[in-house]
Parts: sequence; C-alpha cells; structure tokens
Amino acid sequence: MSYAYIKNIYDYRDLMISLTKKEIKIKYKSALLGWLWSLLNPLLLMLVFSFVFTVIIKIQIDNFPVFLLSALLPWFFLNFSLNASVTSIVDNASLIKKAYFPYEVITLSIVAANLFNFLISQLLLFVFLVYFKLFPSWLWLYLPLIIVLQTLFIAGICLAAAALHTLYRDVKYIVELLLLVWFYATPIFYPLSFVPENIQKFFYLNPLSLYINAYRDILLYAKAPSFLTLGCMCLISLGFCAVGIALFCRYKKFFADFT
Repeated sequence: MSYAYIKNIYDYRDLMISLTKKEIKIKYKSALLGWLWSLLNPLLLMLVFSFVFTVIIKIQIDNFPVFLLSALLPWFFLNFSLNASVTSIVDNASLIKKAYFPYEVITLSIVAANLFNFLISQLLLFVFLVYFKLFPSWLWLYLPLIIVLQTLFIAGICLAAAALHTLYRDVKYIVELLLLVWFYATPIFYPLSFVPENIQKFFYLNPLSLYINAYRDILLYAKAPSFLTLGCMCLISLGFCAVGIALFCRYKKFFADFT
C-alpha cells in the first residue's frame, strides 16, 4: 500500500462522500422512522436477549444491557458492512463500465456509511451507561483508536469479499453462512469465561473478540487495554486491511469483464 495508492483514492474523496451519503439515505428511504432504525434494531435485539438471559435462563452478568450492547453494536457494524459490500461491485456494474475511478471507493463508501450508523448507535449505548451509572472516564480516550482499528479490519474484509464475489458468485452465500457461524462463535451475549477451558483457545483466534473485549474493558470494567492487546489489534487490523487491498488490486482489472 503505497503513498500513490492512498493519494489516488483520496483524490476521489468527493465521489466517496457522495456514495456514502447515498448509501445512508437509501438504506431507510422507504421507512417511516428512517435512520432511527439504526437505534431500534440493536435496542429491540438487546431487549429480546436481555429477557431470555436474565428472565428465562437467568445467567449472572452485571449490567447485562451494557454488556450486550458493547458487543452487539460492533457486531452490527461488521455484519451490515460485509453483507452490503460483498455484492457492491456487481451491483454497480453500470457505473464501473461508464468511467474510470478507484473502484475501492464503492466498497469503502458502504463501510463509511455503516461507520456513521455505528457512531449514531453509540447514543443508545450512552443512555444505558448513564442509567447504570457507568460514567465517562479518561479511559474513553481509547475508544477512537479501537473504532479506527475495527474500521480498518472491516474495510479489509469487505474489499476482499467484494473482489472475490465479482469473479466467484458463490462468495455471497459463503459470507452469509460465515456471518451466522461468526455470530455464535463471538462472545456477544455470553462472556468468554462461560466457554469450556479446553476450547477457549479457539475463541482467541476470532479477531472480533479482541475489539469487543476492548470495548467492554473500557466501558464496563474501567480497564485500559494492555499494550499486548493494542499491539495485536494493530497487527490484525493492518494485516486484514493489507490483504483486502492486495486481493482487490489483483482482481479489479477483471471487474469490467465479469460484471
């Protein structure tokens, strides 16, 4: 990833901003409540999980709504971004064939739109933080870094999926199955301590767990992420981003022929 590559994308920032705005507008265009669904979706799912796991199953987790939302919101960011991005190049075939521009901006605009929704949804989490008297601390200064690292991680996955789906149309269905498995393999509605010790090591192979644990440590447990955790997140984020860009650059010369 060279300076020239980054500058080429930056030069088309106006197009990316335009596509991002379009993505934000059309997502809830026909819905009466509009962007409020960015808050209602996680809220309703949080209420369902809270009822199941505090009333029916009765697992003992303090401040369960915050525990759940601090993982559910990052999950939605990944899920919505990847689901929309995987077909982003194929869906914009007419645009690709009309003019030259860095095709990455199509996929990245989807990630940017979902990042916007993710940031808006933090208002919901903030309400519950105040309700449970988990007030802001200096540790919250870590949050922008964690969000940037997660965004790079998601961008890399989305670029790779979009490029591969253009050539292999089965990728969309693989991604759908992967996301279903990924949801349950991530400690979203349960802590990692509930997992049997003999298989916990496999959960550490899940990159999303690192980001979720960092959010929970900062917001729920008032703990600063360790330098080892931050270092691992940096390596994972930059690594996935680099692989995603490499795959996209390798296959984008074929996009016009396969779309």
